[in-house]
Amino acid sequence: MLNVAAMLSVIIRTKNGEPYLLDVLRPLVAAAADGAVRDVVFFDLGSRDGTAMIADAAGAIMVPVPKEREKATDLALKSAHRADWVLMLDQATVLTAGWLEEAMSFVERQNRIRTPNRMLSAAFRPEHEPELGSADVKRRASVVFANRVLSVGRLSQGLLARRSHLRGASAPSIDWRAADPAVKLPNLMRLRSCTHLAQPMEPLEEPENVATGETVAETG
Repeated sequence: MLNVAAMLSVIIRTKNGEPYLLDVLRPLVAAAADGAVRDVVFFDLGSRDGTAMIADAAGAIMVPVPKEREKATDLALKSAHRADWVLMLDQATVLTAGWLEEAMSFVERQNRIRTPNRMLSAAFRPEHEPELGSADVKRRASVVFANRVLSVGRLSQGLLARRSHLRGASAPSIDWRAADPAVKLPNLMRLRSCTHLAQPMEPLEEPENVATGETVAETG
């Protein structure tokens, strides 16, 4: 039986994410079926495509990011409120095979720690970071350095933190409007599981009439 204390609330930052979100949601739907994911919030920067329709179909709620930076994270946490642990993703961040087992194991280990300042946060290992020896090795080194030395992760990696670490006076100030928000988390460790960036998909088509197969025009 799944430990209730190991369940996750998920926050996905979105802006016109229709080309990516079906890939991003697929592993989360499987985790929700297992009871590991309690709720999903699309923290949205003003989407004008089919993002809202995808949220509705997936049983997620869509919440606009407020203009006031200091209020944003608190609003996101109030919206995704059903679990003690929070998984934060960008709209193109896809979790790969094995992520759920490792995440659950990590959370259960942290829940056994009774001293809050010894509890860890986690970042997934991005498959899209350059390999050693590549032309982009400096960027890879900067990501690894930020994770391991500065305890800073990027939203595009996928980040896992206890809710209490994201609230209060010592909580990180997250700029949800940045290109790839950097988040300073306590005692950040890198998980073995990877994430990769979703490839753009074709936009959702207009619904078809089941009987005739013709496209149904929207009426105002």
